[in-house]
Amino acid sequence: MAFVRTFSVVLAWRIVLLGTAIAASVVAATLESPQIALAVLLGIVAISLAFSLFRYVNDTNRRLARFFESVRYSDFAIRFSSAKDKGDSFAEVNRQFNEVLEAFRQTRAEKEANLLFLNTIVQHLSAGILVFDAQSGVLVSNSAAFQLLGVYRLHHLHDLPERHKALTQFVQNLTSKGKMLYQPETNRQLAVQGVSVSLQGRAVRLLTLQNIHPELQRKEVDAWRNLTRVLRHEIMNSVTPIVSLVETAQEIVKHDLPQNAATADLTEALEVVAVRSRGLVNFVEAYRSFSAIPQPRLEDISAKTLLERVVQLATSESKESNIKIESFVQPETLRLHADAAQLEMVLLNLVKNAREAFGVLPNSPAQTNYQSPIHQSTNPPIHQSRITLRAGADAKGHPFIEVEDNGPGIPAELLDEIFIPFFTTKPTGTGVGLSISKQIMQLHGGDIRVSTSSSGGARFVLEF
Repeated sequence: MAFVRTFSVVLAWRIVLLGTAIAASVVAATLESPQIALAVLLGIVAISLAFSLFRYVNDTNRRLARFFESVRYSDFAIRFSSAKDKGDSFAEVNRQFNEVLEAFRQTRAEKEANLLFLNTIVQHLSAGILVFDAQSGVLVSNSAAFQLLGVYRLHHLHDLPERHKALTQFVQNLTSKGKMLYQPETNRQLAVQGVSVSLQGRAVRLLTLQNIHPELQRKEVDAWRNLTRVLRHEIMNSVTPIVSLVETAQEIVKHDLPQNAATADLTEALEVVAVRSRGLVNFVEAYRSFSAIPQPRLEDISAKTLLERVVQLATSESKESNIKIESFVQPETLRLHADAAQLEMVLLNLVKNAREAFGVLPNSPAQTNYQSPIHQSTNPPIHQSRITLRAGADAKGHPFIEVEDNGPGIPAELLDEIFIPFFTTKPTGTGVGLSISKQIMQLHGGDIRVSTSSSGGARFVLEF
């Protein structure tokens, strides 16, 4: 009743004032001495009162229009005054307007927070994610996808370089679900899964990419280790009795048979068999380390101290050579979470390979004619032979160690094979050095890569 009373009174007063103004204006115009100026003034007042009455009556409609407009354009910052002068009902309506807008405000804030949370999760996933619309435009992406594909940014499917033509065709032909193994680079093999779905009538294609190369490498190494164990066991079981029988036969020939030309030939033959048998035993035993690498004892170590110790050890082994071995660490306070002894073994093995690339074996003069078949070169380098060890961190803060030489380098056709267990082109090599180094880095949660340096030599990178 308060609303009816208040609104009615105000409305009645406005109507009375409007009627009075109109009547006064008419009277002023119809007097025997017409007061034209007064009539005009009263007419203006009457028009003003009529407009004010119209606005007063339509105030609720205007507020409704503003409310719907704010909802339509998601402008929830608008506030409605209480309008208590019109009664409690008007105040209640305005209060409800404000509460509804506040609810919309909170809903939008929660939605934005959820979107930010989901986007943060997507950006921190190790798997790459790409979402394309019907026109192949990129709706969602993360940095992992760009890294796996080796691109800086991606706005459209056709922005992918030509080397990703197979992936482009896979996305274009995606109608429901699909998967493929994709290898954009030598050391990167991706498992790609895609699905095409409809969201609110819009067709979108979701793509996930994951680098399975490290896992495949671990499986490959495990397979080699299992094979090595079996072969070693079988060979040792067969060769050990032969070695024992040959030694027994040598004793019989030496002490129980008359010495003549025949026994001399027999002695020589048995000696050859004994030497070759013992050599085979030693050869098989050399692979024990490949299949029995202990788990690393991880601790925080100084990269600078590690590299300086490696340089000191490597230099002491080749004092007579003219190879310069140096190390650089940036920043000098760089720390590694690793097993110092195992890393030292890996680095010394890489330095040893680099020395052999220059034709210098440990404890041999630099002028030796030996040259590693892995590092082929027609003419030996006439410049200063140099082996450089560097430690640093990449853009993401992940530490790495480089071992680089300016020797003849590794033939391109061998870059993909040098880490294969038992593969070697050295006359006296066993083919397990680099394989063990790779295993050690994988046990550290990292990897080791090889490439050709800017000087044409070999460049090994230990990634953590």
